[in-house]
Amino acid sequence: MTEQQLTPEGDSPPPSRQRPTLRGRLLTPRVLGIGSAVAAAAAAVALVFATQTAVQATSSPETTASTPIAADSTDEDAPEKAEEVAKPATIAAAYDALSGAEVEYVRFVGAQDAAFAAGVDVFGEPGLQFLSTDVADPQAYSDGQRRLISLYYDYATNETVSMIVNATTGAVEAVDRASGTQPAPTDAETSLAWELLLDSDAAQPVVDEFAALTGGSVLTPASAEVLLTAHSFVTDAGSFGAESCGVDRCVQVLAQVDGGAFLTTSTFVVNLSTRAVLSIS
Repeated sequence: MTEQQLTPEGDSPPPSRQRPTLRGRLLTPRVLGIGSAVAAAAAAVALVFATQTAVQATSSPETTASTPIAADSTDEDAPEKAEEVAKPATIAAAYDALSGAEVEYVRFVGAQDAAFAAGVDVFGEPGLQFLSTDVADPQAYSDGQRRLISLYYDYATNETVSMIVNATTGAVEAVDRASGTQPAPTDAETSLAWELLLDSDAAQPVVDEFAALTGGSVLTPASAEVLLTAHSFVTDAGSFGAESCGVDRCVQVLAQVDGGAFLTTSTFVVNLSTRAVLSIS
């Protein structure tokens, strides 16, 4: 098992894991951040695949004055679906932190690449599933130009896709793929996994537990009392029932009720590649 054992109060998250959160089905913007940087251009993809967590940049009043596009969105207002995203008036210096405006721009640029259009997202729609954007290590280049690395997941091939976009020139410089790597899930993937779990035959004990904790409330994907966290799941020698996870894109969801008890969900894994809810032991 890769998850903490169950307790009478339900599941509790392992203290060593760092997870994104969302409330109900609302996609919540995340804090701007920079994950681990790549050491050299040739090694960039391998290092990102091995260590990157799903850190998504988000717009804020301090970084973008007015734009309807959410830098971390995977919905209709996502940068990939925009007709045009203007290049930022000022290109950040090589070592500067991410801004929402440049994340929007490089995501839009990446979406014009043929590799993006050939992919499939978590909802089965054309286009790669966006995961995160990070700053490419300036030490890997000698020209001082600003480059960002975006991670995507291709549900058509079960591969993680790394795309390096030069924000200075507006060009996609590299697209690489790797199988068997599972970055942390996004809010959109977490929300869908929760919906699939609640819609499955396995959901009844979770629904009953929620009703007992809330005095009879009905559990739905949009229940405001529930705070979700999630992590990608890769099977190991000590777990059974989800042997395809690691090749397929799988997510394990934890659901906390009103900031208190956790529902007992860690015996389930949702395979987003096949839309199956798996019981594990």
